[in-house]
Amino acid sequence: MRGQGYDGEGNMSGKYRGVQARVKELYHLAMYTHCCNHVLNFVISTSSRLPVIRNAVATISDICVFLSRSAQRVSIFQDNVEREVLGSASSRQKLKPICATRWVERHDSIIIFVTLLPEVVFTLEELQQENKQVEVATKAATLLNSVGYRNACF
Repeated sequence: MRGQGYDGEGNMSGKYRGVQARVKELYHLAMYTHCCNHVLNFVISTSSRLPVIRNAVATISDICVFLSRSAQRVSIFQDNVEREVLGSASSRQKLKPICATRWVERHDSIIIFVTLLPEVVFTLEELQQENKQVEVATKAATLLNSVGYRNACF
């Protein structure tokens, strides 16, 4: 063994008790380096300091959490997706939460969100107009306003 590379988690990269330390005990020449893919992921994730990007990702994340935190909201969203997606080429029927640590996963989540944006808007409008819980209707209105598709036509 010539080298080893892991992510930055302590159980893998720990200097005294991590996997890299245990491997190094057996193979003294097996130098540890932080995985290049993880380093690239950290650079991309932290380099997006533009407020518009941070706000967009936060809005998408808030919507995904809001819609997934209630069986009723999940059901309404799924009904809208089934009604609208049946005739389209999209096979994606569920929002994917934004991953905090993997940029590729975050990218996939955003693409799925954009694909399902009309269904998201329909769901938020429905929750805003027909929900008897004031806090749910208010949150739906706030998120709808954040997306910028108030009374949109798709």
